[in-house]
Amino acid sequence: MNDENEIDLPVIGYLYHYPTLNHPTDKFRLDIYISSIPTEAHFDVLHVILNAKSQYGGLERIKISHPWGDHSQFRVCAGKVILEDRKDKKDEAFCFGGQLTINVKKSLTECILVSPAPIIENNETKPMQDLFIVELEILLAEYQAELSDEIEYEKRLCAADPIDLYYACLIKIIEIYKHRTYKNDINMQLLNYLRQEKCRLEKAGLLKDQKSSLDKIFAK
Repeated sequence: MNDENEIDLPVIGYLYHYPTLNHPTDKFRLDIYISSIPTEAHFDVLHVILNAKSQYGGLERIKISHPWGDHSQFRVCAGKVILEDRKDKKDEAFCFGGQLTINVKKSLTECILVSPAPIIENNETKPMQDLFIVELEILLAEYQAELSDEIEYEKRLCAADPIDLYYACLIKIIEIYKHRTYKNDINMQLLNYLRQEKCRLEKAGLLKDQKSSLDKIFAK
C-alpha cells in the first residue's frame, strides 16, 4: 500500500457484513476503523472493547486503541462488543464468538471481526435486536450462576462453537417466549422476530447441523 493510501482516514467508523441467500457461505463480519484523527463525518471509533480467549482458556476483556502494539490475532468469545468515541458515546453489538484480525496502518487501526454466527447490532432503530440482546445476557447470566464456577463458565463459553451457541440461545429464548406472549404485544413481536431469524438462517443453510443445547454447552 502506498503512502497516499496509508494516510487516508476511514470513510465510515464501522460496517456490518451479512451473508445473503445468494452467498450463504459468506461469514458474518464487523469491520471497525480506529482512526488517529476524528473526521466528524461519522461515528469516530476511539476504542474497541470485547471478550477474547485468554492463554488459560477463560476470557479476558481487551481494549483496542490506535496504534495497536499487541497481538494481531485473537479468538473472540461471546459477549458485548463496545465501540467508544471521543465524546463518550458508545455503539454496541453482541457477538457469539469468532476471529479478530487487527491491521495497524499509519493513520488507523483496522479490526476485522469474523464469525459463523450473526453479530447482532444494538441499535435503537431495531428494538427487537435490542430486546434479543437483553434476553441473551439474562440467559447466559443464569447459566453462569447455575454453574457457580466463573472460570469454568468462561472456559465453556470460549470453547463453544459460535453458531452452536447462537442456535442454542435462539431456541431457548423462543421456548421461553412461547409462554409469555399475548396478541400484538412486545413479547409476541420478539417471538416472531426470533422465529423469522431462525427461518432465514435455515433457508440459507446455516443451521442445518445445529443440535446443541445450552444444557449441553454448560453441563456440570
